[in-house]
Amino acid sequence: MKNILVFLITALLAVPAISQVNVNWVQSTAGVSIAVDNSHNVYTVNYEYAQGGDITLTKRNSSGQLQWQSAYDQTNTTLWEKATWVETDNAGNIIVTGTLMSGYSNPVVAASIVMKFDPAGNILWRQVFESSFEGSQTKKVLIDGQNNIYILGTGINGSNGLNLKVKKLSADGTPLWTYFNSIGMPVNMKFTPDNGILVIGRGITGSVNGYAKLDMNGNPIWSLPGVFSSTQGDAGGDASGNTYIVNLEYVFNPVNSIVKKLSPAGTELWSSSHTIAAQRLEVGTDNMPVICGYPNPNSFGTSFAKFNPTGTLAWSNPDADSTFSLMLHAQLKMDALNNIYLAAGTMTQMAVCKVNSNGSTGWTIAVPGSYASGLDIGSDFSVYVVGGNTSGATIKILQSGLTSVTGSEISAPKEFQLGYNYPNPFNPSTKIGFSLPTDSRITISVFDISGREVRKIINNEFKKAGNHVVDFKAEGMTSGVYFYRLQADGDKSYSEVKKMMLVK
Repeated sequence: MKNILVFLITALLAVPAISQVNVNWVQSTAGVSIAVDNSHNVYTVNYEYAQGGDITLTKRNSSGQLQWQSAYDQTNTTLWEKATWVETDNAGNIIVTGTLMSGYSNPVVAASIVMKFDPAGNILWRQVFESSFEGSQTKKVLIDGQNNIYILGTGINGSNGLNLKVKKLSADGTPLWTYFNSIGMPVNMKFTPDNGILVIGRGITGSVNGYAKLDMNGNPIWSLPGVFSSTQGDAGGDASGNTYIVNLEYVFNPVNSIVKKLSPAGTELWSSSHTIAAQRLEVGTDNMPVICGYPNPNSFGTSFAKFNPTGTLAWSNPDADSTFSLMLHAQLKMDALNNIYLAAGTMTQMAVCKVNSNGSTGWTIAVPGSYASGLDIGSDFSVYVVGGNTSGATIKILQSGLTSVTGSEISAPKEFQLGYNYPNPFNPSTKIGFSLPTDSRITISVFDISGREVRKIINNEFKKAGNHVVDFKAEGMTSGVYFYRLQADGDKSYSEVKKMMLVK
């Protein structure tokens, strides 16, 4: 392994003059995916493209110090392992997915791999499915509040051949169910706030995307195949069970992104268009979709747009990265305050571009190290990015003041607002966001289904105007539906209630 390198921000970075963001550390560990646990430990996965090569899992603490590297020793010299994703569960364990490959110069997909490691780097179990040479592969993994594992990829579906596949495993690796759909090769998979799973596919041939929604037990809810698009699309869900999808039309000139809202049953409610060439979409706790892509299909750069639930444009930011002209867009994520981050790059740099929840430009940071492949956001709003191949890196970006965001980055909110908790369902902890337009004394309480108060998260405390996030840990509480209420007394009086679900 390369020697660990730590660089000063002044030596490496081009950063806008915003005092609230800086790079905390840069380490020379490349990777294809990154995950941060509840203790701010950082996990990255990479692989060696060589006969007999293994997937390597690396752990660093929040200061960037190497804790360990771990791998399963795959001894068959005709095969090698290709890493695809990494996630952590509520117990601090790490789930890694990959694909078993056969051959070197023209490798063939052999089978899917999933491995579970404990926090000390010991491998707890490893599965290759459904056989050692099925021809399946993995794309992404998600973990729910009960530490069940959901793997997106492809697999053989009997006489229907190779299909998009979702496989659910229990925490101990026991297979629970398998879901197949013929909407295309897997692109993305997401949980939805109403306890569903969205999957996004792209046709192997032809310019078509596909979308589907299933429940947590693998039962299909709706499927939407054959959506014409010149590029891959994306989707996200809101708390009411609606779904937003984005595609890039190719029939008309100029080319537009098409955003559609689907009902919980999958029927179209409305369709809107925007001039940017969007390929990614996320829905915030405000139930409003944000799309992200290039300014147009034939250019570099980063553009964002946000839509109201009725389909009207809320805001647009057509040049979020300014002179960076980013390419190689890799992953889009939102934080608990609905700020949005894109992992991207140039030909020689990893980069992250942030746009604030109100549409204003946040910042763009670029670090030498090839391209970014993934990012994650810690509970303290630190941003972690990994990328590259042989010349990649892992970086930590610090954002100060985001528990009360004011000043040059985001102006004070115009009204009181209580956000939806995330994650939901949760176990054992969740985050609750809220906005205060004025300095206020507030109380946040939790009630059970009968209306009995069971916990005070914040008890009559003074908070500055701005956006805030508070952690709630449900120790000693049983599974079920709960309600949380924000009360604020300042220049105005305000009270709002939201629902959350604890699943143990």
